Amino acid sequence: MIRSIRHFLLASLLISITIASSITAIGNYITDKQVIQPYLDEHLVEVFSFIKLLGQHIQHSDTVRKQIYTYFEETPSRATKNIAFQVWDNDGKLLLHSSTAASGLLKNVPLGFSDKQINGNNWRIYAGLNPATSHKIVVAELYNLRNKLADDITRNNAYILLVTYPIFGLLIWMIVGVALRSISRVTNEISNRASTHLDPVDTANTPIEIKPLLVELNHLFQRLKHAFDRNKRFAADAAHELRTPLAAVKTQTQVALKAEDAKERDHALHKVIEGVDRSSHVVAQLLILSRLSQEEELNDVHPTDLHKLATEIIAYLVPIALEKNIEIELAPSPNKMILGNDTALGILIRNIVDNAIRYTPSGSEIKIQILRDKQQLIFRVIDTGPGIPTELHERVFERFYRILGTTASGSGLGLAIVSQIAELHHAQIHLSSPAKGGLQFDVIFPIYHPE
Repeated sequence: MIRSIRHFLLASLLISITIASSITAIGNYITDKQVIQPYLDEHLVEVFSFIKLLGQHIQHSDTVRKQIYTYFEETPSRATKNIAFQVWDNDGKLLLHSSTAASGLLKNVPLGFSDKQINGNNWRIYAGLNPATSHKIVVAELYNLRNKLADDITRNNAYILLVTYPIFGLLIWMIVGVALRSISRVTNEISNRASTHLDPVDTANTPIEIKPLLVELNHLFQRLKHAFDRNKRFAADAAHELRTPLAAVKTQTQVALKAEDAKERDHALHKVIEGVDRSSHVVAQLLILSRLSQEEELNDVHPTDLHKLATEIIAYLVPIALEKNIEIELAPSPNKMILGNDTALGILIRNIVDNAIRYTPSGSEIKIQILRDKQQLIFRVIDTGPGIPTELHERVFERFYRILGTTASGSGLGLAIVSQIAELHHAQIHLSSPAKGGLQFDVIFPIYHPE
């Protein structure tokens, strides 16, 4: 589990630098040896050529001997100070040698390059013949020098890494600190907020790596704000709508308690029942609307036969219609499928038909049709009530809005619920006035196409 991004990045980057530097050092060591070996081999060949050039008169010229001796023995600053050599004649006689090769251990080495261990030391040897004199010239160099050069290069690289390691750590610490400054800013901004401050966090000048986090955080703030607003609105709506019926219930109860006449008492108690029914209806509608408002998408969505569902819902409403001597006609239209939630669609159908029953005069008729129009399915309810003026077609879907002069009972929430359910089903609502008067209420759904 990562406890600190800064510490994690510091440790991870330093470990990565260490691993990369180690691999580089090993690679340099191997590469250096591969580069140094041919270079020093070329140097051996150059020494051989020098001795060969001067050694043509080596048997008869002390001057030549002195020149070779001076070059190898008296100039320790030269690169040849670690080189040994011997010159042999055709009879196997040692004509000339360096101080480090006085013995005859190099006499029988093969021509060309070879390796040989002498007295516990490894030597790199080059031997060849002088064409002018047929003398065998052997030049050797200790491997210790070659290994020392590669070791020195590797050691120097390690020293450089050790010196720069603290600098790397400090730079990484500072760079990570700058990179995390935006997170610290957001942290401070959120920590200093009041619990009710749910405005979006400013994403300007924010690194692209944490911008998605802030975007999702802002979405969360927005959802929380909507939830708080819904709760406040629900409490305010409930208090507003229940205050009047509860006051009426209390008043009628007091009347019933004081009534001396049985008829007057029964009348007051009936009013109490009506008030309780209205309060129950308002609470039920408020709960439905509050629940629907919290949903951004519907759950438990599946293909639904709208005609079959409408038949079931209308069957429950028929007794209410019969009390007002209203006839409900549902035109047959089988296999009208949409994609939706049965419960939500049932609430939509019930509220639309219930509204039609409330506003349709006694002895009238309500027609319900389910029609198909191209790629749309229309749920249509036609009543013969007072209708809705065109200028109020939008307002009637507002919460608690009721047209002035309305005498039918209601809470003003039914059409708001219908609008919310239609929106969740990606449906459209259209109101119009038939030629014979009343209201035509259309809910237009997209048709379900099984794959």
